[in-house]
Amino acid sequence: MGNGDGILGSKETQRMLSETHRRRKWLKRRERWLVILGVILHAVYMLSIFDIYFKTPIVHGMDPVKPRFKAPAKRLVLLVADGLRADKFFEPDSEGNYRAPFLRSVIKNKGRWGVSHARPPTESRPGHVAIIAGFYEDPSAVTKGWKANPVEFDSVFNRSRHTFSYGSPDIVPIFCGALEHSTWKSYPHEFEDFATDASFLDEWSFDQFQSLLNRSNEDPKLKELLLQDNLVIFLHLLGCDSNGHAHRPYSSIYLNNVKVVDDIAQRVYALLEDYYKDNSTAYIFTADHGMSDKGSHGDGHPSNTDTPLVVWGAGVKYPKPISGAGQSDPGFHFVDEHTHGMPTPVDWGLIGIERVDVNQADIAPLMSTLLGLPCPVNSVGNLPLGYVDMIEAEEVEAVLANTKQILNQFLHKSHIKQSNSLYFKPFKPLVQHSSQLEHIENLISVRDYQNAMILTQELRSLALQGLHYFQTYDWLMLMTVITLGYLGWMVYLILHVLKSYTSLSEKIMKMEQAAEQKNKTGKVYLFGCLLMGVISVILYVEQSPPLYHAYIAMTVFLWTQILGDYQFVKALWRHLSGKKSNYAIKLLVTCAISILLLEFLVNSFTERKLYTWCFLIVGSIASLYLFKAIPWRSTIPIFVCVACWCLSVFTLMPAEIPDNNELVIASGAIIITIGAAARWLDKHSEGNKNWLAICCHETDKPKQSMLFYLQALLVGLSSIMVSLSTSHRTQKQELHLIHQLINWTLAGFSMVLPLFSENGLLSRLTSIFLGFAPTFLLLSIGYEALFYGALALVLMAWILFENTLLHLTKLKKLSKYEDYTTLENDRCLQLSDVRIPLVFMVLFNVAFFGTGNFASIASFEISSVYRFITVFSPFLMAALLIFKLFIPFMLVM
Repeated sequence: MGNGDGILGSKETQRMLSETHRRRKWLKRRERWLVILGVILHAVYMLSIFDIYFKTPIVHGMDPVKPRFKAPAKRLVLLVADGLRADKFFEPDSEGNYRAPFLRSVIKNKGRWGVSHARPPTESRPGHVAIIAGFYEDPSAVTKGWKANPVEFDSVFNRSRHTFSYGSPDIVPIFCGALEHSTWKSYPHEFEDFATDASFLDEWSFDQFQSLLNRSNEDPKLKELLLQDNLVIFLHLLGCDSNGHAHRPYSSIYLNNVKVVDDIAQRVYALLEDYYKDNSTAYIFTADHGMSDKGSHGDGHPSNTDTPLVVWGAGVKYPKPISGAGQSDPGFHFVDEHTHGMPTPVDWGLIGIERVDVNQADIAPLMSTLLGLPCPVNSVGNLPLGYVDMIEAEEVEAVLANTKQILNQFLHKSHIKQSNSLYFKPFKPLVQHSSQLEHIENLISVRDYQNAMILTQELRSLALQGLHYFQTYDWLMLMTVITLGYLGWMVYLILHVLKSYTSLSEKIMKMEQAAEQKNKTGKVYLFGCLLMGVISVILYVEQSPPLYHAYIAMTVFLWTQILGDYQFVKALWRHLSGKKSNYAIKLLVTCAISILLLEFLVNSFTERKLYTWCFLIVGSIASLYLFKAIPWRSTIPIFVCVACWCLSVFTLMPAEIPDNNELVIASGAIIITIGAAARWLDKHSEGNKNWLAICCHETDKPKQSMLFYLQALLVGLSSIMVSLSTSHRTQKQELHLIHQLINWTLAGFSMVLPLFSENGLLSRLTSIFLGFAPTFLLLSIGYEALFYGALALVLMAWILFENTLLHLTKLKKLSKYEDYTTLENDRCLQLSDVRIPLVFMVLFNVAFFGTGNFASIASFEISSVYRFITVFSPFLMAALLIFKLFIPFMLVM
């Protein structure tokens, strides 16, 4: 050995080792900050969803518009059958009998009918807000509806002289909790048990109202209050919703509940007509949302948005016979954005009677008009004239009051935006709104009601467009900033990977460029700071929300960092330009395949079946490639193919998972079998050096621990508990407390055990797979339990595939260089490694779409949580459901 040689070789080698060590420490520190930056960035940008799509439409400060017509009714009864689907209400049963005989007789003899179209999210609070207050709350308000917090906006109840309300503790207190002129009562939360028939909740609401009328005979003050005008009586009937969740809307329990609400409507009508004897009561029967076949709601499917509407009594038109099967106003735009104007189904038996469909928010101005009250100041509903029985002059006055109320909102929002904007862009069609109003008033004064009505409706339509204009005023700016931010983050990460994990950095960057780059970087950072300062001042002057500053700060910061690497980007471009055409073609093909795969993932949001073809093709190609590449006998190619083909089946299955308790129990046995096979393979592979290298196996023999047997036992116990817990629910019995405790214990204890698993790749994967299995089984109702096992097999196949390729690469290098040392273990990334993140993204999406369509809010079963809790508890139920969806993610990660 020559001078300078040491224990580890030459000084040059020692210097390289030292340099490599320092680089690793720097890289580790940099990536720690990158993770922190990524978390902050995504948290901030996720909040932009609320500023763009979930911005509250509520504005305060408008004066109510007093109507200039006589009230058609003295009091109004609002009956809301929570979760009642339109088709289940109107269609006959299997014997040809209609489930709502009383309300059908009303439709044919006394009042008007139609379908009320709800807007997603089809949940209880947004639905009731639309009915009672006349506007569509931003979707984030769904979470507010599960707390007993009062409303922060105007409603029909606020405008009434007094409101009497009975029903669910999740709805009634929202509207009446802080309302002084109200009398209300709700049942305890414990009554909302999904394990029982919930129709008794509807009877409870009726009984409370009946007892109120009975008490008035002995209470003069209550009697005097009940005899006044401008009264609202609200009965919230929750039975259909609870029974739909627990037993599905095609069950006998749900369908019988439709008869129950019809019977309650008949009894309320008889009770009030007998009590008042003045024919001055108006009645409205509707629902806040529907129910999907799988017992859920929330999305925009017609089964969730189409709800029945029946109106009769004082001030309501009588049925209008028609010759066709259409509905009035077929060109009207409905908020659920489905195809409308379709003929009424023949089996409804209502073809000869005019159907008047409405948007759900239209019910609020209808109630206000019937009572002669001002419309709620934030209402965006259009008064449906097809229901109101008025003379022509009063009709025009009613529509004009509705128009002025909407116009007031527009003017107030316009004023707020103008007072805060340096460069204000008005809504041009309503610049001359005052002259339009004056012209309408002149037409009314000369009794030209027909033209006055046309102009009033046109003005109302423009006012609604103006409201939407100001609701989305900042969209272009926000979407541009957020899009640039996400693009900046992707470019920043790509540059980091190219500089840190590829050989490009050393090849294309020369030492003499460092000083020049540092000088230019300082100028870029200075320019970024100045730009951020200018934008912050503008946002401050315009009184923009604090988050606007955060969005722009993150975007400017990212692009400043990218421009700071200008010299590297320029050198990278020169390097790629100097490459041969073959390399450019390879790069373009890789980019094209990546873009096609990303487009595939986007389309998979609505077409789950795409994954079936994906796994059939990929499984075949991957196995054929391994057969050709592996020089020794191996079953890995067959395993990869079979695993992919097994998983491909699940995206052909319906998103509406049918109940199959036996399949869930059988899945427990299959999961134990998979775990046992993996355990046996892990213990009997010591003699195969290639297998040990592929599985990153420790040289020591695996420990004969009891962990595997304990985990297998827990999976078996969870299968037994699936059977016991489900049997009680199907027999309409409450879930036993001991069953709940056992299920919670099994789920919690099993997820801790993987922390004590061995370090070998296969043993670690097997332990994680078995650790989450009991929880997933207890949260499963059908074939998704099998999907869990199939996904785990594909994940194992993927890791075996990648480790096999890595091992084969090492073998080639060893055969080429006999002095191949451990320094070569840190290989540089190649262009072909793009495959790994793309496969990860596919599997990440399959974790969602394997058992449902996540593009739909209501895609996953709430009944999944009934083995842990049956009494309605939205936040706990949502947490369990989200955790169930997260378990496949845990396996992928």
